[in-house]
Amino acid sequence: MKRLGLAMLYLLYLPALPAAAVAERPQLSAAEATGYRVEDYLAQGPTPWQPMAVDASRWHADFVVAADGSGSHRSVQAAVDAVPAADAGSARRWVIQIRPGLYRGPLCVQNKAPLSLVGVPGDASAVTLVDGRYNALPKRPGLDVAQPCRPNLAAASHGTSGSATVVLASEDLLLAHLTIANDATEPGGAALSAGHALAGGSAGHQAVALLTLADRIQLEDLRLLSHQDTFYVRRPAPDAPARVFVRGSLIAGDVDFVFGNATLVIDDSSLLSRAGRLGSGRGGQGGHVLAPSTPAAQRLGFLVQRSRFVADAGVPAASTSLGRAWDEGVAVGQWRTGVSPNGQALVRGSALGPHIAPWAASTSRRPFASTGEAANRLSESANSRLPQDIAREVLADGDGWAATGGGTRGGADALAADMHVVANRAELAAALAPHERPRIVKLRGRIDLSVDDAGRPLGADDYRDPAFSWAAFAAAYDPARWGRGPPTGELEQARQRSARAQAARVVLRVPSRTTLIGLGAGAQLVNGGLMLDKVSDVIVRNLHFSDAYDHFPAWDANDNGQGEWNSEYDNLSLRGATRVWVDHCSFDDGRRADAEEPPLLGRRLQRHDGLLDITQQSDLVTVSWNHFRDHDKTVLVGSSDKQLLDEGKLRVSFHHNLWQQTRERSPRVRWGQVHVFNNLYLVHDAASFGYSLGVGYRSALYSQANTWEIPQGLAQQALVRLYRGSAFADQGSIVNGRPVDLLAGLRAANPGVAISGDVGWLPEQAASADPASEVAARVRAGAGQGRLWVGAD
Repeated sequence: MKRLGLAMLYLLYLPALPAAAVAERPQLSAAEATGYRVEDYLAQGPTPWQPMAVDASRWHADFVVAADGSGSHRSVQAAVDAVPAADAGSARRWVIQIRPGLYRGPLCVQNKAPLSLVGVPGDASAVTLVDGRYNALPKRPGLDVAQPCRPNLAAASHGTSGSATVVLASEDLLLAHLTIANDATEPGGAALSAGHALAGGSAGHQAVALLTLADRIQLEDLRLLSHQDTFYVRRPAPDAPARVFVRGSLIAGDVDFVFGNATLVIDDSSLLSRAGRLGSGRGGQGGHVLAPSTPAAQRLGFLVQRSRFVADAGVPAASTSLGRAWDEGVAVGQWRTGVSPNGQALVRGSALGPHIAPWAASTSRRPFASTGEAANRLSESANSRLPQDIAREVLADGDGWAATGGGTRGGADALAADMHVVANRAELAAALAPHERPRIVKLRGRIDLSVDDAGRPLGADDYRDPAFSWAAFAAAYDPARWGRGPPTGELEQARQRSARAQAARVVLRVPSRTTLIGLGAGAQLVNGGLMLDKVSDVIVRNLHFSDAYDHFPAWDANDNGQGEWNSEYDNLSLRGATRVWVDHCSFDDGRRADAEEPPLLGRRLQRHDGLLDITQQSDLVTVSWNHFRDHDKTVLVGSSDKQLLDEGKLRVSFHHNLWQQTRERSPRVRWGQVHVFNNLYLVHDAASFGYSLGVGYRSALYSQANTWEIPQGLAQQALVRLYRGSAFADQGSIVNGRPVDLLAGLRAANPGVAISGDVGWLPEQAASADPASEVAARVRAGAGQGRLWVGAD
């Protein structure tokens, strides 16, 4: 997301707004904004607070919640109740793992020991905590409890805080990889199904998904879903510290859906303004995003940075204020300087959708003003503007090689007739049919590429030539009998015919001037791949590529000196492609891991080739914010030392990608000027790790501010491997939190080989890279499919 800060400032678009609106958007200069850093907000307590690094895959669960009874508890509340009470003398953190499922009912976490509630890493939608109460929902005074943490016992209705699905009233809590929803105002919501009709208009529609009432609350990769008052951050007492840190999350609502008097930092997240609230009569009109009620004596309230303000289809342009001050408890006309709450918020380095309008008057009707006795404390700094449709977003200036010389636009200029929404292979193939106009293709749900025209799944027997069988192939080409020559003859020809039949079905070609973008968090391409062959100006975003499985791999008896199977299909392949941006995608082998394949001819069958290959004079490519995981030969730049035409090409940038347990080629580079910066490498198993960066023939690989987390016993010099290369540069990278000299390690691993630290060029992005110390948190929060909000319509 570094590109957001480099894009044209939102102020440049303000002439389209009324003149009065310009004055209502106070902007802080870079110098003025220096006093509003994350650490400044998180220092507002007895001691400064630093949120922890989050890697749920390495945590041991004390309790496991599973609705089917396979865990230690069936309900989340039961597991929370089993955690000991808070003890000031103990720093022991408890972990509750919640298995996939929908868990209905209120949850109260109160006065517990430090605790982590964790769903499924990489899929925040797999675990949903949901309830359906709202502010005006009636209850019996003195008898009914509204919410276990906020009982409101004497009241005749639940009240705003009593409507919360989840209440966090305990310090030092971490929630990660979860969905928390309040569906009271959704069609078919629990409140309505119980026979409680919502009042007309918006009175009583407050329905809180998450309420925090404590200090040091950390929220990572959450989806907070409601309409009005989705996310409520509150101090447990007027003078008590209450710091909340949110990263890599989606917060969705329509009116004041991020509100309260606590100290709140939202980083690398999406704030989605919703349409279609049930019974509201709003007709898709927007409302307000932020509503801070910061105490008058408190300098800092809300900070939103490096985030995206987006909207559902149907939310009109300029209909939603960036926010308003919540003058909590103040009647109209009764606000007093220095006594009444005066909400503070800064939105900086973020991308604002066209639905966003200026700040609005406060809840006590105090007109918005940036100066004077009743001045609001609401401002912006260095924001940029999103297009009406995120699918038309282009690669900003300065964002890697694909942004140079005019940049990459993909299908941003597509006419309405050339915009397609597809949900199966047949529709996708039709949308990619050749023509010269730009196009946008939005993919919905799981699309299987290995199906026939009617959608019937196809397998090996459907592609297999009648003359081919593996048993006959193994008998014919056993090296003890056949020798080390390449397979020839009818059986090999039958294998090749089988392979061609599969390739014709599972590989789709993408034309020039195309944007392919997944809708929502579940857009997936499986059992095949995409080919970008001699095309230009292509954008691929928010897609999960999985299991490009080769039923008929080829045998090379001389590969690696002992023979190897070589598969054919990449999840995404660039051959002679120029100006390509691959962003916020996920790549893996699915459930058919090569490690589980049987051996044949003495070597294990290999069914998967590269996750992403960039070869044959491809050029000007940016690969950003992607998640590559659990794969062997991961990303190749340059296919052969003999490809002389590659010289001067293969200029590629890799930044903010997550490489999780990738064995090798992350990436491996020949020929190209390749900038690898701000990437996170997670190595869990040293025994199955080969290397990360491959320095190949005539390569000019510049590594910068990358971060490795590796197990004990894995030598740092194993992170970079030499393949006939002669130069390598690294600046500012770290391993397990400490500086590392990767060049020295490469030289030590190759004694007697002259390896220069000058690769002959300096990346333009060198000055804009994040420090390596920030990379792990940012990449964990933002990399992969589903982290770039794109609505489901």
